[in-house]
Amino acid sequence: MFTLDSSTVNIALPTITKAFDTYLAVSQWVIISYLIVVTTVIFSAARLGNMLGRRKLFQTGLILCTISSLLCGLAPGIIWLIGFRVLQGCGAVLIVGLGMAIISDLFAHSPQYGLALSLAVMTLSVTSVLSPAIGGLLVTLGDWRAIFLINLPIGIIAILLFAWCVPPSQNSRSPQENFDTLGTILLALVMLNFALAMSEGQKQSFNSAIALILLITTIIGLIVFVLLQSRIRQPIIDLSLFRNHILSIKLLTMVVVYIVMAARLLIYPFFLELVLQYPTNQVGMLMITLPISNAIIAPISRRLVDKFGSGRLIPIGLILLAFGCMLASTFNTQLTPLGYVLTDIVMGAGLAMWRSPNNVATMRITPQNKIGVVSGLLNESSLLGQTLGIPFGSALFITLALSNINLPRTTPLASMPLLPLVFAMHRTFLILAIFLGIMLVVNLLFQTTHNSSNKNPEALIS
Repeated sequence: MFTLDSSTVNIALPTITKAFDTYLAVSQWVIISYLIVVTTVIFSAARLGNMLGRRKLFQTGLILCTISSLLCGLAPGIIWLIGFRVLQGCGAVLIVGLGMAIISDLFAHSPQYGLALSLAVMTLSVTSVLSPAIGGLLVTLGDWRAIFLINLPIGIIAILLFAWCVPPSQNSRSPQENFDTLGTILLALVMLNFALAMSEGQKQSFNSAIALILLITTIIGLIVFVLLQSRIRQPIIDLSLFRNHILSIKLLTMVVVYIVMAARLLIYPFFLELVLQYPTNQVGMLMITLPISNAIIAPISRRLVDKFGSGRLIPIGLILLAFGCMLASTFNTQLTPLGYVLTDIVMGAGLAMWRSPNNVATMRITPQNKIGVVSGLLNESSLLGQTLGIPFGSALFITLALSNINLPRTTPLASMPLLPLVFAMHRTFLILAIFLGIMLVVNLLFQTTHNSSNKNPEALIS
């Protein structure tokens, strides 16, 4: 349910935009609203589970996700759909944030512990690969509403099975454990302000007063959030970890890479449907190329880390990702399915060659007592990149598309001529390639320090 909710909406977004006769600056919030909730709460989901009981919260998440999926499928307007997606995000974050912990509770002393975790990981992996194709098929056979309504039978079965099979969990709240409500709200407001600034920039221009005010508010909110996190005893994010410059670079690289991945997921379906006139089911089938190539090459990448070290593989992965963006910047009206597939294979290979080595390098320089926290930060960084990448990619694409034509800024993408869309595709992915190139240079500059940290990690950590 979580993976379908996260991935299929991207495929259906052009159809949703057209169905509600709106424009991308509005319809993108169907994705953004969901991601903001997940990104801000997932770091605290485990703490909430300890305070209130994992079983009770997971069951609440299942019920919320199922009911909100039904409401999303029946939404009468785009604003209603965005609101119901917030509710769906609340349910989804409890499912994904507590699922592995519940499995660990149930199987910690069982010989089937490894098998249980492997099945959970395999389920997420398989559905993440198939989600674009499933989304395209559902939209083609039914409508965009089908991508939400499919969760209804799955959710009902899951609720019943969970109530029947999973024993009650103990409430493990301790007097010292608290939920950082203010920090969570501040983090959500910072991301909300940034996304609103990007949306207003699309609708009015980035010189408009409201866009500038929102950007300034975002910066002020971020400063307040950092000051707050540095002063409380149980912060959402342990800022002391960022004194390690190598760790900071690895996490920043994670954010930038997933900004690029999110922009790709947002822009590709519009380009394939509007410019190349591909049907939605074909778009879904084409977009499984990257996750499939990533899934095939990721195990090879993990073996290569042991043989050659992460320091050699990280630059290769970033180069392949940047090269994939360069290839995407050449897309035009003559693009063939084979040309698209080859580009996505390059990007999928780059993602696989970069992510595992980046994770290994990050964990090797992490103090033993902070491994769990840093592992959570890696996941949070990827979510943060996706949350920022959707509004940033949308704003960049729309601004570039409108830069050479005299049309209102609220013109729907479906009403634009093809040439501005092709121009926006070229420039957007060229800029994204430059971002990846900058991160490549930064990683290479810190490579010497990184190599020395592998030999003497205590020196770097101190």
